[in-house]
Amino acid sequence: MTNAELFAKLRTLIEDASNADKKHIKKLRKVLRKLKHRQNELRDSLEGTDNPKTRRKIEQEMEVLTLQRGKGVEIYKQLKQARQSAKGVQSSD
Repeated sequence: MTNAELFAKLRTLIEDASNADKKHIKKLRKVLRKLKHRQNELRDSLEGTDNPKTRRKIEQEMEVLTLQRGKGVEIYKQLKQARQSAKGVQSSD
């Protein structure tokens, strides 16, 4: 899956976050893991690259991945927290 495809999937999951269920949260987590894996691959390829132009391109890609992952992680945490607090309210009734 390309970065653009992962970003599109992440954007869709974030936009649909208002009615998130367990399955939705799981999908979001899976996409975030793939983005992290891609970021690690880029970091490894950056270490082996000497060409300044290529390095700059990889660094920019990594920066975009970091920002997108950050947004996704924030939404994931909010959804997880909301789900846990909703669970707590239901079990205390």
